[in-house]
Amino acid sequence: MPRFIFWALGAIAAALAVPAAAQPSPAGIVTIDRLVDHVSTVPAIAGKHIDLFVREKIPAAIHNAPGGKAPKGKVALFVHGGYSPGRLAFDVEYRDYSWMEYLARAGYDVFAMDMTGYGQSGRPMMDDPCNLEPRYQDLVIPRNLTARCEPKYKFELVSSDTESADIDRVVDFIRKLRGVDQITLIGWSGGGIRAGTYTVRHPEKVEKLIIQASSNYDRKNPDGPPAAMPKPGAPATLQIRSVGIDERWLGTAKCDGFIEPGAPEMIWQLNTGMDPLAAQWGPGGLRAPTRSYWGWNAASAGKITVPTLLMVGEQDSLMASNLLLFDDLGAKQKVFLGIACATHFAVWEKQRRVLHQASLEWLKSARLAGADKGMFRAGEDGGIRPQPGGFTAPARAAR
Repeated sequence: MPRFIFWALGAIAAALAVPAAAQPSPAGIVTIDRLVDHVSTVPAIAGKHIDLFVREKIPAAIHNAPGGKAPKGKVALFVHGGYSPGRLAFDVEYRDYSWMEYLARAGYDVFAMDMTGYGQSGRPMMDDPCNLEPRYQDLVIPRNLTARCEPKYKFELVSSDTESADIDRVVDFIRKLRGVDQITLIGWSGGGIRAGTYTVRHPEKVEKLIIQASSNYDRKNPDGPPAAMPKPGAPATLQIRSVGIDERWLGTAKCDGFIEPGAPEMIWQLNTGMDPLAAQWGPGGLRAPTRSYWGWNAASAGKITVPTLLMVGEQDSLMASNLLLFDDLGAKQKVFLGIACATHFAVWEKQRRVLHQASLEWLKSARLAGADKGMFRAGEDGGIRPQPGGFTAPARAAR
C-alpha cells in the first residue's frame, strides 16, 4: 500500500472522535468538529433528537476575532452526495485534496455536514442488515445473513422534506454562530439536489449556489411526494468497492494520469473507516439511507435566482441532465463549466484544482473568468476558457 495511504488513514482516524475544542493546523486553519442537536423530521424517529455532525475549517484570524463573527459573503456550507460523508467528500487531508482547506486558506469560513444516515450523524434503523433493501441483503449472504429477511422497518428512510429540514437546522446554526444572514451552498452529486431544492425552499438564506454534477435532475420529476409517505420499502442501502470504486469511478475514467496511483484505494479505505459496522458486512461496504425525492424539475430550477455556478466533468454521465438543469435555472447570473478528463469523482482527481479555483472565483465575485453568465471549459491543463459552442453530452444515459 502506498505510503500516502497510511498517512491519510492515520489523519482521518484521529478525527473520528468529535473533539471538545478547536484544533489548529500548521496552515493557520482551525478545524472544529461539532454535533448539532436536531429534532428529526424523519418519520421513523419524528420528534426525537438526533445529532448532525458538522465540520468547520476557519482561518485563525477570523476564529480569533472578537465576537466570533464572520465577514459578509465569507461563509459556505458543503453538502455531500449519496455515499461519502462530508469530510471524505470535501476534506481529505492529504496534500491539496481538501476543497475545504483550499477555501479556508483563501479566507473563507467553510462547513461540511453529514446528513442523517451518514458519517457521524445519526443512522436510525440502519444497524440491522435485515433493514437493507433485498438486493443489498444478497451482498451480505452468507457472512452476515443466511438468507434474505423481512425489514424490521418497512419504509424508505429519508426524503426531500427531511433532508431540507436537516440542512435548514445546520444553516440556521451557522447563521447564528457566525452572525450572517446568508451563506453559500456547495453541493456535489446528491448534494446538488439537496442544496438546489433547499435553495428553492429557503432563498432568503442562500447567497450563492455552487453545484458539481447534480444527480436526480429531470425536467418532468414530480412536484410533490408520493401519495403514500413514508414510501414502502427498506431504510438502507450498501455500496461495495467493486461498484463504488471500480465501476462508478475507475470504469468511467478515460484519460491517463488524472487519478493518482493509490488514490482510489485510499478513498475506499477512508470511507469504510467512517462506517466500521458496514465494513464488516459482506465484502465490506458503506451504508446510506434510502431516499424519496421530488421537486428537482424544470419548475423548481426556474425558481432559483441566486447566482449559480454549475460544474460537470466531461466523463460524467450526468452531463446531459446538468446541461438541462443549467438551461432551466432562473438565475440571471449563471455559469456552466465543463471539465476535461474529469469524472463524477473529480473531487479526488487532478482536476479537483479546477473545482477549487472556480468555486473561489464564484465566491468572491459571482463571476468565472470575468463573466457572470455563459459556458466555459477547463482544458486538460486546467485553464478555463469560453465555450461558446456549448457541450455534447456523453452518449451513455445520465444516471
